[in-house]
Amino acid sequence: MVKQPAVQHFLVLIAFGVLALPNVQAKGSEMFVCTGSDGVRTYQNSDGGAGCVPLNLNPITVVPAPKSSVPKSGSFNSGRNTDSGTAYDRRTASDFNAKDDRMKILQEELRIEESKLKSLQDEYKNGQPDRLGEERNYQKYLDRVARLEQEIMVTNDNIEILKTELIRLSK
Repeated sequence: MVKQPAVQHFLVLIAFGVLALPNVQAKGSEMFVCTGSDGVRTYQNSDGGAGCVPLNLNPITVVPAPKSSVPKSGSFNSGRNTDSGTAYDRRTASDFNAKDDRMKILQEELRIEESKLKSLQDEYKNGQPDRLGEERNYQKYLDRVARLEQEIMVTNDNIEILKTELIRLSK
């Protein structure tokens, strides 16, 4: 099985969590974040032992939209308040807490990806990494250099995705 980068795992967790979190919490189950020896994070619903910690998820509050008393006839905006501040004013404290929690998670993921990028770049040494003892065959060395290049590109992409998402959330 090919391991996906931590950001993709995180995005899958968010998509799954939005749909299934109320059911998971209703059953009393917990989610765990497990970090493997290679630094890859996985999310699972059972404790995998060493390297796994429970993920504390705040419950999701679903508030139904108020029923509108706007008449159906007339112009498109008839009777509607078009003040852009009104949607902001209706936000609850839990909305702000959830946003803060998402930002903290994304900032932590960004820190991890930047740390991973730094270690990959240190090993890569601008395309001239040190040859390891088991790389007597030059092709093995070239394969490792290509793998490092690929991991650096993926990690850079993950960092850009995280930064974009953080900018979107900060607005």
